[in-house]
Amino acid sequence: MKQKVLHTNAPQKECTDRNCPFHGQLAVKNELFKGKVVKKDMNRSATIELLRSHSVPKYERYEVRRSRMRVHNPPCLDVEIGHSVLVARTRPISKTKNHVIIQVLESSESDMKSTLGLAKESKEFTKNKARKEEKARVGQEEKKQEKRKESKTNVQERVQPEETINDNETN
Repeated sequence: MKQKVLHTNAPQKECTDRNCPFHGQLAVKNELFKGKVVKKDMNRSATIELLRSHSVPKYERYEVRRSRMRVHNPPCLDVEIGHSVLVARTRPISKTKNHVIIQVLESSESDMKSTLGLAKESKEFTKNKARKEEKARVGQEEKKQEKRKESKTNVQERVQPEETINDNETN
């Protein structure tokens, strides 16, 4: 068992995973990333999200872009959704996994709740937006029908002959 990996202390919990950098045979490289866990799978995998700033020269500003990365989640760390983690590069573990979690940076429940709350709010926002769009569409259809009715009545009024003028009245 290794006591330290890239200046990171080994966790207290033991594991028998051969792809664990602390208790197994997995070597890590000195390429580190900080990210937030957004998805966790049963097969010791997780998906982390990295936020990075990207320059937009036209507007002389920066925009925030995100990247997602599949990582190995050792059982001794057992990271949950919403935790901020430190990830190191390794040899390819599978087709899509080339990184492993080596440290949990923060595990506050308030961050996890806020992340889940944002997800719920965004779902509610999309539902409300869809409802508003549906109401607007129905309202537009009703306005179109009213305009059609009005145009039909205007056409009918134009088609009706005006009263005939007698020759006596014109003189």
